[in-house]
Amino acid sequence: MSNVTLYSVSYLLSDAVLRAIGSVLPRPLSTWITNADLITGIAVLVFGALLLAASMLNTIVLIWWERKLLGRFMDRRGAMHVGYAGLLQNFADGFKLFRKTTVQPREADPLGFYTGPTAYMVTSMILFGILPISSGWNSGFLPLSLLLALAVFSFAPLFIFVSAWSSNNKYSLMGGMRSAAQMIAYEVPLLLAVVAVVIVAGSFDLTTIVYEQQNYWFWGPLAVALIVFFAGMLAEMERIPFDLPEAEAELVEGWNTEYGGMLFAFFMLADYLRALVGSILVVLLFLGGWTLPTWVPAALTSFPLAGIVWFMVKTYIVFGVFVWIRASLPRVRTDQLLRVGWNRMIPLSLLSVFLAALLVTVKCLPVFGCVPSLGV
Repeated sequence: MSNVTLYSVSYLLSDAVLRAIGSVLPRPLSTWITNADLITGIAVLVFGALLLAASMLNTIVLIWWERKLLGRFMDRRGAMHVGYAGLLQNFADGFKLFRKTTVQPREADPLGFYTGPTAYMVTSMILFGILPISSGWNSGFLPLSLLLALAVFSFAPLFIFVSAWSSNNKYSLMGGMRSAAQMIAYEVPLLLAVVAVVIVAGSFDLTTIVYEQQNYWFWGPLAVALIVFFAGMLAEMERIPFDLPEAEAELVEGWNTEYGGMLFAFFMLADYLRALVGSILVVLLFLGGWTLPTWVPAALTSFPLAGIVWFMVKTYIVFGVFVWIRASLPRVRTDQLLRVGWNRMIPLSLLSVFLAALLVTVKCLPVFGCVPSLGV
């Protein structure tokens, strides 16, 4: 059962269905239906559909989770009236936006106006095909999965700027410019924090990074890198206190001011998809991924889908910290945001790289234990 993955299940399901269909068809058509290449192609489509369904379902639950947490932080109950405990409130909001008409401004650029939200949504969804959720999630290793995930993740400010510029609205353009400046200020320290993890793990493969945390999770010895990465993710996801591109107090609604209906729904859904991806990256890089410490009883790690269950528990806890920060801190000014990025986080990220190199040199720490195989 250790070789069973989500893709292998998709392949077996596609093979069984196509062979069942081929058994009742004439000979030439039956041979074409049961062709190995066609089965593989259908299996890939099924695998993609399962990834899409899982990511969308988790995103919808994440929105509900944030609403309930914010309600508790504000001493209220949150969404309650649509479905049990408000579970269907997000579906009601989505149906409302689906029925609304998208109005394009008269002087807007149509290509950028419609391409921006679509590309923003698609690139956010692509990430779920890169990130490993557990050992049974996908097949094989992607040697540079960490670099690929960060590269795709960093595309978003470009599409935000295109959407803002094409709207032909000065407030939208200001929000897009803020997004670009914010990305430049926080991308460098975020990548340097990732370099610290790569130095200790010895690999750019996310699956290998998880397995290299067998002796201890990286949040302990790489606490400085975790702080920098966490703050950088808040800025990348444009969440409070770093949501300057969407500051409604001075920019109406920022870069998405001119968007309504399903295009606005694309932006909102993609924001939470990125929040889910950011939480997953924190879990993969610093919290041991789908693994648990060795002192945990075997009964808690040996039941079916245990890896996925514990991975999602960690992910929702990390997102809960994001919501906690949103409920606790006010929005900072643009100059404060850029000053923190350039003058504080870059030195801290360089310090995290130095500490990671020192850890690799020393190899063992009194409390945490010894560095694993370093990817070799």
